[in-house]
Amino acid sequence: VLTAIAMAARLPLAPFEFSSRAVIDGFAFWQFVTYAFVHPPNFWFLVELYLLVAFGREIESFLGRRSFLQIYGILLVLPPLALTLWGLTGHAAHLSGSSALHFSIFVAFATLYPKAEMLFRIQARWAAAALLGISALQCIAFSQFTGLTVLLLDAAAAFGMVRFFCGRWTLPDILPRRRSHLRIYEPESEEKKSVRAAEPDASIDSILEKISRSGLSSLTAKERAKLEKAREELLEKDRSP
Repeated sequence: VLTAIAMAARLPLAPFEFSSRAVIDGFAFWQFVTYAFVHPPNFWFLVELYLLVAFGREIESFLGRRSFLQIYGILLVLPPLALTLWGLTGHAAHLSGSSALHFSIFVAFATLYPKAEMLFRIQARWAAAALLGISALQCIAFSQFTGLTVLLLDAAAAFGMVRFFCGRWTLPDILPRRRSHLRIYEPESEEKKSVRAAEPDASIDSILEKISRSGLSSLTAKERAKLEKAREELLEKDRSP
């Protein structure tokens, strides 16, 4: 709304859009954040908001609000930071809008729930790959190499951060191994499988499978309670010496 009003009043938007030259020469570091809020009104902005609300909610439900905000913050500042470093070599870059940022939220969701079925029963991982591919081809066709860099950088960061928060990728020499509060990503030995199969509440497997297929929001209240109970038991085991 503010962008539309500013455009109608012929107010300059350049101070709020990201410019590597403005950051390097004028120390306009606020542009690391404000660039994402400069949106000329169009239909695709509604699509972006849908990606943020629908899929961001699932990520937040699984990883927690703090981890989700960390992911979102990194996806927000990483492109202008990279473009600023590129600008130090003499290549000026400009950036506005949050299309790559919110598309990467969908990439994060597809990383978390790769087999979740989307429209026409297409799995999330294939939908993300197809959308990423066609968006990259559009950038190449119109020589939008800054947009291509931002798109690929944010998508790769979203993929890597979700895997890190789920314990799939770690830095063993620097950080302790992080473990997901669910065992959906942790491989199990045959011995562990046999022990778990003997446990009375084996329905947790079906609940995890349902999450993998349809997302956390598809669970009933009873299933959520059962999953939360299993989570608490697992955390209690982790805390015990």
